[in-house]
Amino acid sequence: MTPEFDCSFTLFKARAHERSIPLTAHLELTYACTWRCAFCYNSRHKDIAPLPLRNWLAVLDDLRSLGTLFVTLTGGEPMAHPHFFEIAREVRRRHLAVTVFTNGSLIDSAAADRMADIRPLSIVLSLHGATAPTHDRTTGVPGSFDALMHAVRHLQSRALPVVLRTPMTCWNEHEMDALIALAQGFEIPLRLDPALTPCDDGSRDPLDLQMSASGIDRLMRRLSAIGSLPTSIRVPGGSNCGVGRSTLAIDPEGTVYPCIQWRHAAMGNVRTTPLTELWTESAARKEAAAVALQVNGWLVSRDEAFATTPYCPGEAVLRAGSPFAASHAFELQARATQRLRGPS
Repeated sequence: MTPEFDCSFTLFKARAHERSIPLTAHLELTYACTWRCAFCYNSRHKDIAPLPLRNWLAVLDDLRSLGTLFVTLTGGEPMAHPHFFEIAREVRRRHLAVTVFTNGSLIDSAAADRMADIRPLSIVLSLHGATAPTHDRTTGVPGSFDALMHAVRHLQSRALPVVLRTPMTCWNEHEMDALIALAQGFEIPLRLDPALTPCDDGSRDPLDLQMSASGIDRLMRRLSAIGSLPTSIRVPGGSNCGVGRSTLAIDPEGTVYPCIQWRHAAMGNVRTTPLTELWTESAARKEAAAVALQVNGWLVSRDEAFATTPYCPGEAVLRAGSPFAASHAFELQARATQRLRGPS
């Protein structure tokens, strides 16, 4: 991406944000999953009342009407949905960019061929360790590491845009350098994410696997060395994030949220109300957008470390019941990042 394009796209996103255009939509097609990851925020692994295909297609029409550009198909394991490829094709047919979040367990040669027909913007694969014992321990499925490696090779052989994403935990932090080396060996990007969140049902069990303080510090140093320190640019009067303005999420049963992490206040359900109406009329969306403004002001008023570190108010509500509740892990990341940046 050239600096000129990056600047233009940043301006474009800002305009969309001002006009409350949901540029990005996360569609959780199913809660079903082939793995049982120890820190998974999904509290169940089956759908009670799956949204019919016709409703998903109506959602895609409404997203196009609302001005959405980017659709992420996720889950659970989205490829476990019986109509995954049909929905993905329909996203593309509406000229929307599609990203797929998958664990790769269902990607064989035939599935990779079908994925190549869709040409996703990116395929984000979950990697939980640089070795099979660490990865398989996290997923709870023996052989899942080898299956993932096969998926990477299938997709790469078709020149598909693959990204590896690793939620960092106390189980894999000792393999940080090996994870980076593994991704470099494949010549594909790797996202190392230090944030774990509570389950959607409020359970805090995933937080038991958070990185150690020394692990967070080492991660920030490693990211700094490669020029990838996570950064947010906040200004007085701005918004912390796109919740309620430029993002939305829909769960497998049709419930709509202002963000994939903002789970405590739903906007409604597309079974009974068109998405376009929910987006324009929902009080829950407007409340979330207002909170994003307040959170931004709170972070800016604290200090430079807080003002420049990514922060999720939805995660804070899940974890502590308030969007104004910075976790210890966030504070560690903010302070480590500030030290590495040096004085402004």
